[in-house]
Amino acid sequence: MNQETGLDPAYSPTANLLAIAPPGCGKTELLARRAVHLLGGLQPHQRILALTFSNRAKQNLRERLLRTLGPQRFSRHVRVTNFHGHAADIIRAHGRTLGLDPNTPMPGRSTLADAISLFTDGLDIGPAFNRRKAIEAALAAAKQGPYDDDEVREALAASGNTFAQQIEAKRLAEGIFHYEDLLRHAQRLLRVEEIARLYQLHYGAVLVDEFQDMSPQQLEIALGSSSASRTFVGDPLQGIFSWAGARPAEVERELRDICGEPRRLTVSYRSSPAVLDVVNHVAARLDDVADLRSARPDAWPQGGAAATVGFNSGAEEAGWIVDRATEILSAFPKATIGVITRSGWRRKYVDAAFSDAVHLRCQRWDLAIEDSTMVQRLVAMVAQLPRQADMERLRSAVLGGIDPSDVDTMEQATNALSEFESLANQAGSFAAAAAQLRIVEEGSAIEPGVHLLNAHTGKGQQFDWVFVPGFEGWHIPDGRADTAEQLTEELRVVLVMVSRARHGIVITRARSLISKAGKPYATRESQWWPMIVEACPMNANTLTQHVSELISQAAPRDESVSAPPQASPRALAEVPANAGATKSLARGADGTG
Repeated sequence: MNQETGLDPAYSPTANLLAIAPPGCGKTELLARRAVHLLGGLQPHQRILALTFSNRAKQNLRERLLRTLGPQRFSRHVRVTNFHGHAADIIRAHGRTLGLDPNTPMPGRSTLADAISLFTDGLDIGPAFNRRKAIEAALAAAKQGPYDDDEVREALAASGNTFAQQIEAKRLAEGIFHYEDLLRHAQRLLRVEEIARLYQLHYGAVLVDEFQDMSPQQLEIALGSSSASRTFVGDPLQGIFSWAGARPAEVERELRDICGEPRRLTVSYRSSPAVLDVVNHVAARLDDVADLRSARPDAWPQGGAAATVGFNSGAEEAGWIVDRATEILSAFPKATIGVITRSGWRRKYVDAAFSDAVHLRCQRWDLAIEDSTMVQRLVAMVAQLPRQADMERLRSAVLGGIDPSDVDTMEQATNALSEFESLANQAGSFAAAAAQLRIVEEGSAIEPGVHLLNAHTGKGQQFDWVFVPGFEGWHIPDGRADTAEQLTEELRVVLVMVSRARHGIVITRARSLISKAGKPYATRESQWWPMIVEACPMNANTLTQHVSELISQAAPRDESVSAPPQASPRALAEVPANAGATKSLARGADGTG
């Protein structure tokens, strides 16, 4: 509900709606209610198009829409897809209009990365990174518009980047698409009046999740796909994808022209007061004036938790986090724990520590084979195939069941098959490898247990507890951020990480790390560490007491702990399996933050 007007923006009679929904304020729920409202205005045979940016975001939105609308109305009236999946659909249906072969295999994100690797393999890390970024920038600038192949070639020639020119020439010679080509061709096709009219007749409404992540190109695709009703929901303070072409300020200005003044949500249904204090602290540094408040602050046990802890080394930090996860999950088996770093390199200590923690259910988000949906697909296919089937037959069976336009799922499946093949070689057979995979029956997008991920992949997700290791300079903010604009986006990355937490947020740093050469080196605290310490009243010792009290409060009762609807930490949803097995949270930490 809009806190200023008392009106629920989901039921606004306006055709075009812009809503600003900060973390945990019910963005996905708003889109679901909006879909219910819009169903009544659809013409016969029309549908609602819901657009997202990632497979996990698509799964989250799909689940909420399915639950709100019910299976029959959802399947009949709604299509949920990613922008690139929608673009692939358009190309497959109408590509011949522009001389494109619709039967060309749709590419994944890795197609360009593989092409670039031919020009970076063998270089040292620094030169390889710089060359890759220069190639990506040249190609992105040449393709972020409705440009044909000749115009792309001209733009690349003007850029002077010969590597990008060679990559594009090779792509054209092979007659393939790169992932970045899908959007420009879809944009071109939707500029054909007859094609745009077909989509606008088919889709009576479009819903866009996370509008701040759109590029101007994606905005034009969304607007061209439906002319009757457009709803955009997101939060400019969570705009962290400028490197991928997103232009939050530019897109918001255009949306304000189309939709008028945005509706703003200010009540959080996700996070505890302690977590929201941290979120508000970071938002204030971003010049945001509207503080978030908890929908039911008294319903959170002890008001939630927010702590900072310092360690002597990255290994010590990682071991402590494993101990905390063990303690939480032994008491609350349905808890979800996110361990989120700004960048993948800083997670190596955590990944190694959790690899040794075989007693914990743990999922690495950068491994396709760890995704439960993909695991279920693989296990089902292995069970159906004859025992003598080879990898090619398994690959054909798995990929054959995926919509060719669903480019992200297709690439995820390809990666999972590669990982499964390695596992099968080690295990000796497909059946033995499949037996090692973990199938989770819960229908939630976020399963109980530990999740290891990076900031950008965790956007839009939520966990009962979030640990943010590595709050040191060079990592937070990223060492390559040097302009004021880049540093502001890095602070928005911090906002995204801390706002993933429901009950508790724990932020840590290490005073020394190990270099690639195997030598220890001293770190410096992040420039934002003092701000975070100020926002987090707990240290290792008081966090120990907090968790112990949660366990003792839950232990006497054979029932769920009282908590607010849609805001209660699932970490408090079960009676502890072993309330007496609590370890000291202070082990290995200095206790001062």
